[in-house]
Amino acid sequence: MSQVLLDSFESILAPANLLNAWERVRDNRGCRGSDGETIRGFAQGGFARLQSLVDDIRSGDYAPYPLLRFPVPKRNSSSVRYLSVPTVRDRVAQAAAYLALKDAFEHEFEEVSHAYREGRGVHTALENIRRLRKQGFRYAVDADVAAFFDNVPHERLLAKIDKLFAGDKRLVDLFEKWIRVEVYDGQTIRALDKGIPQGSVVSPMLANLFLDELDETLMHFDRKLVRYADDFLVLSRSPEEAAQNLELTEMVLEEMQLKLNPKKTEIVDFDRGFKFLGAIFLLDDFYQPLPKRQKPPPPVELPPPLTLKRYFELRWRSRTG
Repeated sequence: MSQVLLDSFESILAPANLLNAWERVRDNRGCRGSDGETIRGFAQGGFARLQSLVDDIRSGDYAPYPLLRFPVPKRNSSSVRYLSVPTVRDRVAQAAAYLALKDAFEHEFEEVSHAYREGRGVHTALENIRRLRKQGFRYAVDADVAAFFDNVPHERLLAKIDKLFAGDKRLVDLFEKWIRVEVYDGQTIRALDKGIPQGSVVSPMLANLFLDELDETLMHFDRKLVRYADDFLVLSRSPEEAAQNLELTEMVLEEMQLKLNPKKTEIVDFDRGFKFLGAIFLLDDFYQPLPKRQKPPPPVELPPPLTLKRYFELRWRSRTG
């Protein structure tokens, strides 16, 4: 789709936008970051904290603090997932970028994409699948990208950002700082060499921007796609067409330096039924089981705050092995 040309950088730093971003972060009531500062602590600095953030971003001196990485137990499960959370200050900066630039990103996305978009979600994805089934698409490649958020290649993602904003170096540099950020888990510090950190405000729209290439390529070949983040269906009229769609999808993802998860990818059909996005599809309709009673999540133990002394100790340790 066509590029969206905006005075994007200055729109991020507009006072009303920064204030809106701060209120958004405050109302989300998230945890502290790796620097130990809480939302209440950031608020005590008043508007001076926001002005300092604006000055640093505008001058190019802004540098995000390492993300705080910690495990979060999954509900009703013994497994965990990992979040990598920015500091409160960095969350405000990313929220400001999201609010100022979301329309530019949205302009790039296709109708087949349903996650992380206003007015869309699981409900629109499910209705699209139902509509395609009624048009005779009885088979589907039920696909999952292997460890998508951990494997997005940075250079390719930054090239897409550069193209979107017509080479505005200030914006590309800002996003590069958030993409190549360091991560602190209490024991080590490492810089991300690939992947999009789950827990950052801008990660969902970056994920959709990267996967837009998959959407556009499959649409170019007139494939029927319904995508929700890195989970998607490629619908087909026959088993033979489904097999071709699986092969095509693998080729497209290989070009994007990604792979399908073989354990979570299969050819399914409506006669036998299958489950997608929590709904059960069978014959001509789908059913959404009543949600199970959720156990309260166990408490999360955060790594200790990262002091400047500890930061340099861990950086030295990583360099000396």
